[in-house]
Amino acid sequence: MYRCLEWISQRAMFVAGFCYLIITVLICFDIGARQLLGFSSEATIELTGYLMAVGMSWGLAGTLFERGHVRIDVLVQKMPLRVRVWLHMLSLIALIVSTGFYVWGSFSLASDSFAFNATDLTTLRTPLVIPQGLWAAGFVLLLLAALALALRAVKQLATGQLDAMDRALMARTYEDEAAETLEAVAEAQTAMHIPVATDGVHK
Repeated sequence: MYRCLEWISQRAMFVAGFCYLIITVLICFDIGARQLLGFSSEATIELTGYLMAVGMSWGLAGTLFERGHVRIDVLVQKMPLRVRVWLHMLSLIALIVSTGFYVWGSFSLASDSFAFNATDLTTLRTPLVIPQGLWAAGFVLLLLAALALALRAVKQLATGQLDAMDRALMARTYEDEAAETLEAVAEAQTAMHIPVATDGVHK
């Protein structure tokens, strides 16, 4: 289940990225049309609002798996390992509870929009249940991801894999960021067929 949710979350992050790309295209088109053609699209504000909401919620689970969410962990890092792992569990529980409220609230909103056949007060008359349902789906994926991480953490606690649990749940460090950057550079060089010396200097 963990691997399946991780795979789905990664694909959801691609969708989130495309949402923000489309937002950029729409805004650039609107600016160009206003300056060069003398008109402005009335749908840009509405569509970018929907895309931003969907992009935000669909990117949450993948960011959680990649340990990309911001955490204030100055004190946590200084704690002994046996204390840190329980603080990690506490943060996961808090995330699950808060995300549960987001899921309940977002689906209640989408359900009300569906029941009343609510549409946006714009020229597009978009049925609100569509963007609201997609927005809620992102929170559901985040909740499932948090539950999967919590179940794995419980298993690691039970089997004494404290170091593995700490590495999986601790916020990303600058060493992690540097290693990921170097790996991305190496992959790009390989894709472009650029030979690299063993000391990392281009031949």
